[in-house]
Amino acid sequence: MSVAFYLLLLIGLLGAFDVVYFHLWRGRLHERAECQREVLWHTARHLIYALQFLWVPHVRFQGWALGLLVLLYAADVLVALADVWEERDSRASQGGVPRGEYFMHVVLSVLVGLYLMATFQAVWVDRLLPTGVRIAPPPVPDTLRGLMTVMGVTALLTFATDLARWRAFRRNPRPTPTGQQPLQRIVVEVLIPAPVETVWERTQDPALHTAWDIRFTSIRALPEQDARGFHLLDYRTHLGFGLEVVGWGRYLASSLHQRSIFEFGADDWRSLILRGRGLWLYERRPEGTYFKTVFDYETRHGVLGELLDAALFRPLMRLGTEWGFETLRRWCAGDVHATRQRRSRWRFGAFLVARWLGRPPAPGAARSWLGRGDAAEGRTRPCGELVEVAP
Repeated sequence: MSVAFYLLLLIGLLGAFDVVYFHLWRGRLHERAECQREVLWHTARHLIYALQFLWVPHVRFQGWALGLLVLLYAADVLVALADVWEERDSRASQGGVPRGEYFMHVVLSVLVGLYLMATFQAVWVDRLLPTGVRIAPPPVPDTLRGLMTVMGVTALLTFATDLARWRAFRRNPRPTPTGQQPLQRIVVEVLIPAPVETVWERTQDPALHTAWDIRFTSIRALPEQDARGFHLLDYRTHLGFGLEVVGWGRYLASSLHQRSIFEFGADDWRSLILRGRGLWLYERRPEGTYFKTVFDYETRHGVLGELLDAALFRPLMRLGTEWGFETLRRWCAGDVHATRQRRSRWRFGAFLVARWLGRPPAPGAARSWLGRGDAAEGRTRPCGELVEVAP
């Protein structure tokens, strides 16, 4: 099974790139109403490959149990055919499947054919053995076996997440206007039971800002001022193991207790963010203060940077911002332990896992999403109309 193992590993890595870059980042298939049937086939494929990633590095089927593999691979072929059949209609509004994605599909099809042949050759002799499933890892390095196991668990989590997201979209579709590319701005909002003056102070003062925002270790106003009197801000984030990422920020406009428009960036090559813009909105309400942010940024490191941003960094930034807004809400509501407890990285890690598994925010808590940040999303207050946040 070693040949089949290496082929499956290569298929998994190339397939992950295909999904993240072409499906999620470029095509935004999960956001388009006309692509939902294709998205469903992709979701089914996550489950099919999760099972393969988990059985190939660890067990062997023998006797009549090989019938389970026949069913699994038959399902893989049927889903692949259905996906190809659906793509023509699904991608019509986008001008068809991109040339790079089409080439990737051709390469993957060839590899899958070789993988199926290698698997058939490896398990054919097992048909004569007593029916059962036994632990029999192929002779491959333990590191690669562990990598494929992680890929299997990741594919299972992706299947559960995508299925939940597909069902939610079916209940509340958000069709994308023809010819309009859906934006991936990070949008976070919360209703804080405190006067706007308190919220303004705890978000505008750099020392108080770092108390609730887990994304930054320190924020410092530099002595230099621009012509409007705004200070350049120095942002630092400790990643652990002695690593620190340094960035900068400055205000472009500010209206007391109403809104702040800002830009940010980093000259540090370790930062995926090159530069960006955003807005903080404050609004008095009978219940307290409605606080919202919308921001977007450009990445460095070319296609690799875009891939990392789509797969990991942007979702992490969105949830990190939501975590900070919820910390701010609790702090302003009188929870004196909120900032200390919620700066725990263990607690934040548990929060990330819960969100990735589909757990929604509690009623009244901060919430976040990726979108345009405007009134078309049906949210409480548009921010995209107040400032163009795309750099």
